Amino acid sequence: MTFRFQRHDVFFIAVVTLVVAGLAYLSHTGKRPRPVPTACDVSRQKPDLPVRERRGQCLSCHDPQRGAAVAHRITPTHPQKWLDEKFACTGCHIIGKPTATN
Repeated sequence: MTFRFQRHDVFFIAVVTLVVAGLAYLSHTGKRPRPVPTACDVSRQKPDLPVRERRGQCLSCHDPQRGAAVAHRITPTHPQKWLDEKFACTGCHIIGKPTATN
């Protein structure tokens, strides 16, 4: 008894391959946090600040309820890790490269 690939077998293998390739692509591209803009980058200006103070500097503008930068407050869809006081925003958000000023 030998097994021969039939049309539906090839179709099944093609569909499975496409699904696996699509999932691999989506997991590779994923949603990445935006870099911290130079305008609000306290971490570069004062790199020796403790995590709690750095976090406080970020939240002074980006706090969802009281942030000064109303257009740039943390949205409800933002991951909730920021609620942990031991976690700095720069744990996920990379620091933007400085721009040359003339």
